[in-house]
Amino acid sequence: MGCSSSKSTTALDDNKTTAAAGTATRATTAAKKDTQMSAEYPASEAFTIPLDDTSTEADQLNDTLRQPPKRLQQIMQQAADSEPLTLLELEDKQQRAEQRRQELMQQKIETIQKNTQTLMR
Repeated sequence: MGCSSSKSTTALDDNKTTAAAGTATRATTAAKKDTQMSAEYPASEAFTIPLDDTSTEADQLNDTLRQPPKRLQQIMQQAADSEPLTLLELEDKQQRAEQRRQELMQQKIETIQKNTQTLMR
């Protein structure tokens, strides 16, 4: 058999019967191993979770989880201590931000114009 022109002969029928018997033996051995493995598997575990609020340790843990980080607490404290911005201060801040945006846009336009001039040469 195969791709080349070989002159080999096929196996006798006696070999086929012994191969089939070997396959059956392997199947029974595998079944025995499965039953042994299931017998060795550890027993299941169960956990009970109480639903009442009598636990004090869990309450302490939840309190620490509810608190924000120290850095965030400091920022919140600084914001609470400072006075809120007035309308004039907000408008001034917004005007400075808009002016900064315009400057950045102008810089981008100048850079693009320089690049196009160098490419055109």
